[in-house]
Amino acid sequence: MPDIFVTPSKSKPKEEKINLNNVSMPASAKKNFGFLTAFALRPHHLRYESQESDEKIVLFLRRHFVTNVGWIIMTFCLAIVPFFAFRIFSFASIPFNFRLMIIVGWYLLTFANAFERFLSWFFNIHIVTNERIIDVNFPTILYKDISECRIENVEDLSSKVGGFIRSFLNYGDVIIQTAGTLPEISFGAIPSPDKAVEIINDLIPEGIKKE
Repeated sequence: MPDIFVTPSKSKPKEEKINLNNVSMPASAKKNFGFLTAFALRPHHLRYESQESDEKIVLFLRRHFVTNVGWIIMTFCLAIVPFFAFRIFSFASIPFNFRLMIIVGWYLLTFANAFERFLSWFFNIHIVTNERIIDVNFPTILYKDISECRIENVEDLSSKVGGFIRSFLNYGDVIIQTAGTLPEISFGAIPSPDKAVEIINDLIPEGIKKE
């Protein structure tokens, strides 16, 4: 699996603190980047693989963790299927070795599906720096698709939160209209989408906002 974000080596000089005017801190943001972080403002010790020397990461995003609940429940249900199957049906006519192979194969497929779902959540990320917006997608484990645009090419920002669960947990979509070759970048099901829009909007040069 290719690296998307890497931790700088200890021998590298410590980077200066990001100092951006008018960037507000949402209550749900985590400044220290963690393994399951879905919303991080100015994360420490985090670098993007193609990050320029003077480029600062302002916002790190991925889908809200609650979006994983569906496949987690499904994995649990699939894991207990063999227990019920052997209680309900008689497999006495099937040799023990074949029964064992079926059970092992079942759990391998269940684990593979869960692992693929987790990797899809973990590696599909969005990064906002003081210079550009980067959207990293992994449609499959072996294929990576990266879309990006310069901050000055952002023309319009909007957030959308719909439904009881999304409203209650405050997560939704951010749509970014751009003037570049890529007309639109979408951040799906991220925490605090309104705050993300506010932060990105604060990064847009004032001259462009007035046009």
